[in-house]
Amino acid sequence: MNQHTHSLHLVPRPLSASEMNSANSGNDDPSHMIARNLKDKASLLRPLKDEHLLEVYREAKKMNLSSEFIELLEDAIELRNLEHRLKA
Repeated sequence: MNQHTHSLHLVPRPLSASEMNSANSGNDDPSHMIARNLKDKASLLRPLKDEHLLEVYREAKKMNLSSEFIELLEDAIELRNLEHRLKA
């Protein structure tokens, strides 16, 4: 029996020039930084198909995984405008 295993490695990407400027613009609000970092990390989930992303989210909720991970998945779902499919 041939089983395929897939793993997803989250790797931080280098900041662009505009991101460097905004990071140095004096906005030291930690909640702003966390929100931006979550959006950046959520974009790393792009290789996942929509159905897989939704399945991972549902399983993460069932397993009561960390709130940070669930927020990351929620941000990725929001970026793809898939919120309506969570209720289906």
